[in-house]
Amino acid sequence: MMFVKIPCPLIVAFLVVTSWPGLVASGESPRAEESLTVQQPIPQQVVDKFALSDFYQKCILIDGFPVVASAQVNDAALQEAAHVVQAMLVKRGDILQRLVANKIRLAVIGVHQQTCDIPEHSDLTPVDYWNRRARGFGATKQRPCVSCAEENVLNLPGDPYYEENILIHEFAHAIHLVALADLDPQFQEKLEACYEAALKKETWKDTYAGSNVTEYWAEGVQCWFESNAENNAQHNHLNTREELKQHDPQLHALIQSVFVDTSYHYVRSDSAERTEAHLQDLDRTKLGKFQWSSAEPTK
Repeated sequence: MMFVKIPCPLIVAFLVVTSWPGLVASGESPRAEESLTVQQPIPQQVVDKFALSDFYQKCILIDGFPVVASAQVNDAALQEAAHVVQAMLVKRGDILQRLVANKIRLAVIGVHQQTCDIPEHSDLTPVDYWNRRARGFGATKQRPCVSCAEENVLNLPGDPYYEENILIHEFAHAIHLVALADLDPQFQEKLEACYEAALKKETWKDTYAGSNVTEYWAEGVQCWFESNAENNAQHNHLNTREELKQHDPQLHALIQSVFVDTSYHYVRSDSAERTEAHLQDLDRTKLGKFQWSSAEPTK
């Protein structure tokens, strides 16, 4: 399903190219120190520029790009989400600024909140269906909110997507549909060429990545950053950058042309490898356990 990964089975070329015309890294990288500062309340100029609902009470600004949440969400969740965004877009400040220009914001859904509590998702119907099927969405210009969940970015108990990072998947959708669509008019054509080649090779047969070209991109980006699940109802064995290079070199080359800095590989926030200040002394037992809505979904 476009823009969201659901925890159920899917319903729904040989030339390696090393660079793509029209996608040249530009812009300064986001500045880490200042952009992990949580602001509460949200500055009025940010509220006005992005037409934010008063549901949102706190934010982090990454060179003008807002990561927002209600007062219920722990500051560390916003900081971790901002950390991932920064790491993905090193040397691609132009992508971040295109998202800002298109009024995109990143909303963190609280562990005790439902997906449709997010104002930009509140019109989705049936509500019970979406509250039982989604913990994050991508963004479009018409619906300018990309979202992720507190339990996933902070690796809290009950996270239904504990094997992967959903923020990277959903943010990849926003980068594709809202930023690259403007920055490189040929990007979609190049992506579709990769997808058609992969279909012929059956690289992603019977996987979520093989369901359509937008999910092909987002799943590929997850593999690039090594943040995807493997060997389950929706995934095959491909979930690392090296495996992507070996089995889908054309997609690997396209992704590398976008995320030109190769230093970042996703590491879970609860890993001992993570030493950032916002994760120190974080007591996850006090943040609660995620549970799906008790309402039965209706289609």
